[in-house]
Formats: sequence, structure tokens, C-alpha cells
Amino acid sequence: MIRFSSNIQEFEESFKSLYPTLCNYAFSFVKDKDTSEDIVQEVFIKVWNNYSKIKTSHSSYLYQAVKNACLDYLKKSYRTAIVSIDEVSDPIDDPLDLHREKTLNEVKNKIALAIDNLPPKCREIFIMRREMQMSYSEISESLGISKKTIENHINLAIKKLRKDLSKKEYLIYLFLLKKLNSQ
Repeated sequence: MIRFSSNIQEFEESFKSLYPTLCNYAFSFVKDKDTSEDIVQEVFIKVWNNYSKIKTSHSSYLYQAVKNACLDYLKKSYRTAIVSIDEVSDPIDDPLDLHREKTLNEVKNKIALAIDNLPPKCREIFIMRREMQMSYSEISESLGISKKTIENHINLAIKKLRKDLSKKEYLIYLFLLKKLNSQ
């Protein structure tokens, strides 16, 4: 088992041999070449600065460290995306920004069209559940169908919406739905 050491030549060899593979591994998480390279470089810097504390083989440690760094990056990106959606979703805060309002209206229209394109029964159940906030039991009682059938229709609707809408548009839909339901 190879351990980390303070020998700069050994460290350079490890860096050169593992860097491309670790970048590909990071890319599988973050889907951006530059970000992948940055993450791997940051991991190597942390390893170099803390080599004496690491008590495992360097390749397994590096893979785990890269994975953790990628997950941290994705969490931070997700939080940023939610903040961005919040800023885009309320044109009333800035009535002079007609472009943002127009863009939001276009997204709302695309969401409405995607919901309208759902099969009729699927659309009805989806609206009852998501927009009217009815429970599965209430929908089951109202339509005379099983809860499992309702669950299948909801899953189908979500699958179709995710297919028809971009990730950003789907997140905006969820945000607007939450905002509507909290009023």
C-alpha cells in the first residue's frame, strides 16, 4: 500500500499519474471540465498540506476526497440556483425590469403548456394533488380510483414534465407552486 509522503518527487508522480483519471471522475459529478480540474487541484493541495494526517492509501483517499469535494460543490451550486430562482420569480420587486417579467411569463406559459399536454386523467390527478393540495385519499375518494393508480399518474406526470421542461423551468415551477400554496 502506497502512503503519502513529504517527498515532492513521489507526490508529483502521483499527481501526474492520477490527475487525468481524477478529473474524469470529478467530471462525472459536476459535468464541467474546468470545475473538475479545479476540484482535483484543490484536493491535491489539501493532501499536500495534510499528508502526515492521512493514514490510508493515496489513490482511495484521493477518490473519496474528490467525490466529497464534488458533492460539496454541487450542494453549493444548488443553493445558488435556488437563490437565483427566487430573484427571477418575483418581478413585482422590480417593476421596471420588463425583460425579467417577460422571461418569467414565458416560463410560466411553457409550464402551463407542459401540464396541458399531459394525458387528461393524469393532468386532472396531477392538478388535484399539486395545485389543489388534495391528499391521495381525497383524490381516491373523489375519483373512485386506488391510491396506487393515483401514485402512478403523479409519477407519470412528473416524468413527462421533467422531460418537457428544462431543469431550471421545472425548479421554477416547484418554486411558484410552493409560493402559491403558502398564500
